[in-house]
Amino acid sequence: MPLYIKIALRYLFSLKSKALSFMSIISLIGIVVGVSALLVTLAVMNGFQYGLKKKILETTPQVIIMKLANSFWEEDYEKLQNKLKKIEDIKNFQPFIYSQALASVGSTVQSIFVRGVYPDKDKKIMKTNTKIIKGSYDSIKNPKTVLIGKDLALILGVDVGDKITLISPYGRKTAIGYIPKVMKVKIGGIVNFGLYEYDSSYVQMNIKDAQKFLDYQDRITGIQLNLKDPYKADIVKKKLEEILDPIYIVKTWIDMNKTLFQALQLEELAMFLVIALIVLVASFNISSLLITKSREKRKDIAILKTIGANNRFILKIFLWQGMIIGIVGTIIGLIIGLTIIYIGDTYHLVKLNPEVYMMEYLPLKINIFHILAVSISSLVICFISSIIPSYFASKEIPAKILRYE
Repeated sequence: MPLYIKIALRYLFSLKSKALSFMSIISLIGIVVGVSALLVTLAVMNGFQYGLKKKILETTPQVIIMKLANSFWEEDYEKLQNKLKKIEDIKNFQPFIYSQALASVGSTVQSIFVRGVYPDKDKKIMKTNTKIIKGSYDSIKNPKTVLIGKDLALILGVDVGDKITLISPYGRKTAIGYIPKVMKVKIGGIVNFGLYEYDSSYVQMNIKDAQKFLDYQDRITGIQLNLKDPYKADIVKKKLEEILDPIYIVKTWIDMNKTLFQALQLEELAMFLVIALIVLVASFNISSLLITKSREKRKDIAILKTIGANNRFILKIFLWQGMIIGIVGTIIGLIIGLTIIYIGDTYHLVKLNPEVYMMEYLPLKINIFHILAVSISSLVICFISSIIPSYFASKEIPAKILRYE
């Protein structure tokens, strides 16, 4: 161990001056609290994003392909199949229909969105069959049978086996005016996504029934893709844009929720900067500690310089005092922060209202990038707060100090 570090440790933990030892402990505690708070805050923000993305992926197609002017025909889908099969990242794909409509029972009317799919193919893509809480998923293979969201069933006051009336936004003009298309359907099952927005407006049916109901003939809304890795959606999008004609529009689940993710990232950055102020305030304690110590140890500095120590050696002694506090405080803060994150995530300590936050508990997630960012930020702040007092301590002139000794 270098001599200047030994001297720094001796000065730092010297028990001769109780006031300075107390200041050292307070400075250390400040760094520990700042680092652990910063780590937990990032884990909360990152965990919320993780939970939100997981929920979005359960209810949103990972990639969709649509065509301009709503002119996507089933024959277009047949032509695109070979191109889609050539992209390794695509796991499954299927045509789908998506449209807004109304559902009514008696005098109760609710705005809904209708999703038309091939039931067997949809099991491999959106996996709606895993979210059935009552009834049977395979019931939609039967004509004029639908699945509806849990909250929609409550709003309309219906159950499995009951019938509801669907009113299409598309209809026909007659001599007496516009007549919307109406279809009476049977409820074959009730699904629960855990998202009120979906559960209060979701209706799924066989794609052939959806085409008849919406008067689509052989048209579809587009193609939805299921990827091997949903986080490679942007890569798949670029590949699709290269092989598809310009009349096709490709959107990923990230594109469809871009505003939300940008807001969360901005909030995460803001929280990082706010909590980093705790470490910054703790660094002021380090500066004041080193200034006080340099005044107390003026005689020692003069003696060290007299026997051959240069300015750089003195600077290192005081700089390392600040850095030791920073390093030890950062390590302890990381240990405490990671322990809190592990316990909180493992035992689901933070409970949430799923109707508001779309998840039952708050997951706490941290990655190596966040750990490095917190550690480096803490050490840089401690270094900056130590360098100025250390510089002035190194400029002490031995002759002036020892003149009256």
